Amino acid sequence: MRTQLLGQSAALAVLITGAAAMLPAPAQAATCTFISNLELGTESEAVRCLQQYLNSAGFTVSTSGVGSPGRETNQYQAKTQAAVMKWQAANGIAPATGTFGPLSRAKYVVLTSAVPATPATPATPATPTTPTVPATPATPATPATPAQSSEERAARNAILDARDEYEDAVDEYDDTKADGESLGSAKTLLTEADDALEEALYAFVDEDYDEALDQAEEALDLIDEALDELGGGSGSGDDEDDAEEAIEEAEAAIEDAWEEVEEADDDGEDVDDAEDLLEEAEDLLEEAEDALDDEDYDEVMDLADEIMDLVDEALNEL
Repeated sequence: MRTQLLGQSAALAVLITGAAAMLPAPAQAATCTFISNLELGTESEAVRCLQQYLNSAGFTVSTSGVGSPGRETNQYQAKTQAAVMKWQAANGIAPATGTFGPLSRAKYVVLTSAVPATPATPATPATPTTPTVPATPATPATPATPAQSSEERAARNAILDARDEYEDAVDEYDDTKADGESLGSAKTLLTEADDALEEALYAFVDEDYDEALDQAEEALDLIDEALDELGGGSGSGDDEDDAEEAIEEAEAAIEDAWEEVEEADDDGEDVDDAEDLLEEAEDLLEEAEDALDDEDYDEVMDLADEIMDLVDEALNEL
């Protein structure tokens, strides 16, 4: 179950936590089309193409015999798996499971789609002149850090939150199964959550941050439903802990948003609407704390969701 469900989702942070991991040096043009996962036991022409790519990229499947350059096969066996694991590790895909899944396919497209820069035409040597005192070289400017939009940040955080919740849910599933307790429809729900996370990943890569955020939130909803099926959701007796955690997260989100509003204000941006939204979020935070004191945990969770929505709206105003 863990292998089937956890799949490539555990590696999402690699792609999401930094642009550098998705901007490799130029590589050869793509020659393979992968439309499904490739794993131990798979038989298809896509496997042969993958072996040819690995052999040409320096991750040799075999130095001689079956799988060696010129003798690639359509069989995904142990040597192919080992070569894929080396390729994944070299390209920042963790954990390197040896399964050529969604994240690996996305990475392959990036690696093989880079267009090499056209070499500059050598300059014609100038006619020698009377030597002059060379000018002092200018200090190279420090490259500016690319600005990160509020939409990108919200999508990134939602994907990472969903990834963490998903892994916890898979652990809960495994424990429940080992105890022989009822699983309900948890497996189906977790599989759907994994699919939603995959869609969120691809949307993020395509810079469609609104779609990435929607898919990540869909994954979170499915995970919560799965936990309810396992008895680990909001009805498991941990309501108070969940409510306290929700308030802490909402408070932290408000504080972070205020910092960004202040920075935008210093830059001369109009932040009036964002400030109004954050003040409204602070009022709801007080209501949530009162509801926590009254042990109305459902109300706390509802208010926390409203607070996070207001924070997102405030950031979108910047």
